Amino acid sequence: MVTVTQTIPQPVAERYLNALKGLISTVRSALGAAGNAPQSSGWKKDMLPLLENRLTAAQIAMAHHAIGDQEPLVDLALKSRYLARETDGYSLGFAGEELATQYEDRRRLVVFAAWQVCESAGVV
Repeated sequence: MVTVTQTIPQPVAERYLNALKGLISTVRSALGAAGNAPQSSGWKKDMLPLLENRLTAAQIAMAHHAIGDQEPLVDLALKSRYLARETDGYSLGFAGEELATQYEDRRRLVVFAAWQVCESAGVV
């Protein structure tokens, strides 16, 4: 359980949510472009559900944030700082270089936005 001592500014919270949305959009585009490529099965089975669950949790956390409860957002952001480790070994290279690069960039944005949430809350 995290004790939040500082209020997370709305733009910082929204940046995190939007970064997650962008990442998922890229993954969905890559999976759509790949069709039934064998390399996409791990993404469909493991990674996309993980990311979609994280997005759902972020949307719920944003509702809590709106009423002054920062903890769900901070707890989720603390986990998201390790997104690169969680998705290690999963490349979108099968969907083409452009989407693979976009995925890497957007994954970094999620990690950075998560770190900003944590820093704003005073927990890192």
